[in-house]
Amino acid sequence: MVVITTKQLNTALSDLGFSKVSEEVAKTIVRDINATTDDFKEAIMLLAQLINESGGFQHTSEDEGSEKKYAPYYGRGYIQLTHKENYRDASMAIFGDERLVDNADIVSSSPDMSMRVSTWYWVAKVRAAVGPSNHSFNRTTHAINGKLEPPGSDMVKKRHSLFIQVYNSFCRMFQKNRSSN
Repeated sequence: MVVITTKQLNTALSDLGFSKVSEEVAKTIVRDINATTDDFKEAIMLLAQLINESGGFQHTSEDEGSEKKYAPYYGRGYIQLTHKENYRDASMAIFGDERLVDNADIVSSSPDMSMRVSTWYWVAKVRAAVGPSNHSFNRTTHAINGKLEPPGSDMVKKRHSLFIQVYNSFCRMFQKNRSSN
């Protein structure tokens, strides 16, 4: 099922003030989001989290990650996968071995890997926190960043505002399409 399209993705990015991504990158992002869920609200939550974590799909590695105390397992991929246990879990689920532990840079090596790891994390870790099934964006934020973004903090408010902007962008697109039909 198609929940979002490449045109909608790039329109939303533009509406939010981000640069559009190439058609190839857009196809990868959309393919993986649509394969992950057929629920519109969950797709928008996932998209908003990925936009937030990656700066509009412009970054696949955490700034100054190699200097972090948890290096070499710093944030990579569009969802910024962090910590050795998450790299191991992702690697075992995706490849059946520990290649992401042995070479963490694989996670940010391509848009395809950045999305594969991101959607794995969403399904394995975020859904497990019950956020998407209840359409609770704040629960998805907590599942991604936990104590780094406590409830009510400015970071959480900013992230939630981005989600509302993404949601509104899609609503405008749907309204425009409905008006032209």
